[in-house]
Amino acid sequence: MRRAIIFFSLVISVCSLRAQTNTLSPYSIYGIGDPVHAPLSAQVGMAHTNLAVLSTHNVNVTNPANLAYVSRPTFNFDFKNEVLSLSSNGVTQTNTLVSIENFSFAFPLINDNKKKRRSAFGFGLKPYSRQGYDVATAVQHPEFEDVTYRFIGEGGINTAFFGAGFDLLADSGRVNTLTIGAVGSYVFGSIYRNRITMVDSSTNFTGSNIFREERNEMSAFDYRFGLLYTRKIIMKEEGSKKTYGSVSVGGFFQPGKTLNTNSQSFTFSFAGDYVAPSFIDTIDFRESEEPSIAPTSYGGGLGFTYDNRVNIGLDLSMTQWTQLEVDGVNAGLNDQLRVSSGVEYTPDPTSYKQLSKIIRYRAGLSFEQTRLNVNGIRPSRVGIAVGLGIPVIASRSSSMFNIGIEYARRGGSGLPVTENFFNVHLGMTLTPNQFDRWFAKRKYD
Repeated sequence: MRRAIIFFSLVISVCSLRAQTNTLSPYSIYGIGDPVHAPLSAQVGMAHTNLAVLSTHNVNVTNPANLAYVSRPTFNFDFKNEVLSLSSNGVTQTNTLVSIENFSFAFPLINDNKKKRRSAFGFGLKPYSRQGYDVATAVQHPEFEDVTYRFIGEGGINTAFFGAGFDLLADSGRVNTLTIGAVGSYVFGSIYRNRITMVDSSTNFTGSNIFREERNEMSAFDYRFGLLYTRKIIMKEEGSKKTYGSVSVGGFFQPGKTLNTNSQSFTFSFAGDYVAPSFIDTIDFRESEEPSIAPTSYGGGLGFTYDNRVNIGLDLSMTQWTQLEVDGVNAGLNDQLRVSSGVEYTPDPTSYKQLSKIIRYRAGLSFEQTRLNVNGIRPSRVGIAVGLGIPVIASRSSSMFNIGIEYARRGGSGLPVTENFFNVHLGMTLTPNQFDRWFAKRKYD
C-alpha cells in the first residue's frame, strides 16, 4: 500500500471577476454554496435583523408578513463589495468582489386606515446561495514527487419571488394588528465543480493528468409563510400629548423542497496546463436526474419601537442543512443556528429640512453556528455591523440611500483557514413624491 506524506495548503486565486463567481470563500465548496442572508442594505446595518422590525420603505420578504406595512410604491436595489481575507499557516491573502444583492419592487393594494385594512404585493430577484473557490492541495508521493489536487467551483442558486402581505386582524386605531404573508419563489441556478489531478512534470512519470468536470443544474418552486403581531402602546402622556411605541412579535416558516436536478460529469486525461489543457482521451461521462433536497428553515423575532425614533430587533433562526441532499447524496452538513440583534435611531423624524436629524443610524451584532462540517469541526461566525439611512430630501418622498458595513470572522480551533469578511453594502430605496402618479387611480368627469 502506497504511503504518502500530505501537507495542506489552501490558495484562493481570482484572476478575473466572472459573472458566475459570486463569492470567494473556500468553505463554499460544501453543499450548494454559502447561503445568503437578507440582502437589503437597510437591514445590513442592523446585522440583518428583520423578522419583527417594522418598516414602510423596505421590501422585506424574509418575513413576508412585513409586506403589509408597505404604504407606497417602493423600489429596492442593492449591491455588495466583499473584501475577504483568508489566513492559513501564517499566510494571508485578500480578494475583492462586487455583486448584485437584490432587485425588488412592492406596492400597496389596500392602504385604508378607516377600514382598518392594509395589504401590499411585491416581487423581485435575490440570491439563495453562492459558490466560488479555487483550492489546491499538494501531496508528496514517493514515486511521483509532487501531485497537486486542485478544486475549482463557481455558480450559485438564485430566487425569483413574488408575495403579498395583508392584515388578518386590525382594530380601531390599529392598536392590535395581526398581519400574515406568503412568498412564492422560483429557485434556479447551476453549480459547477472541477477536480484536477496534476503530476509534477519534472519527474520521469509518463502518465497524464486528470480533469473531472461536474455540473448540477437545479430548479424548484418554493414557499415561505410569515406572521407578525403588533401592539401599539402609550409610552408617555403629557396632557393631550401622547408618545406612542409598539411591541411586535413575528416569525416565518419555509418548508423543505425537492430540487429538480440535472447532473453531468465528464472526466478526461490531458497534458500541459489545466487552464488550456491538451486533450488526450475521455475516461468517463455520466448524466443523471436524481433530485436534490433543500432544507427546512424557520425563525422568530421580537421588535420594539419608540416614538418613530428608536427601532430595536432580536432574531433567532434555524436552517436544517442536515436535510440537504445533492444528486441523491446527503451533503453531511450541520443545522445552522443564527442569532442577531440590531438598533436603528433617528434623532428627529419630524425634521424635514435638517438632514443630520433625519438620518437613520444603525448598528447590530450577530452570531452563527454555521452549517459547515470540516473534518468534524464546526466553524462559527461572529459579526458586527453599522449603517446609515440617508433620506433624499430633494425628492420630497421617503426615498433613501442606504449604507451598511459589516465585519465578520468565520473560523474555529483546528480549522485550516480563518476568514475575515469586510463587506460594504450600498442600496437605494425609491418611492414617489407627492407629484408622482405611480399606480394612481385616474379620475374622469
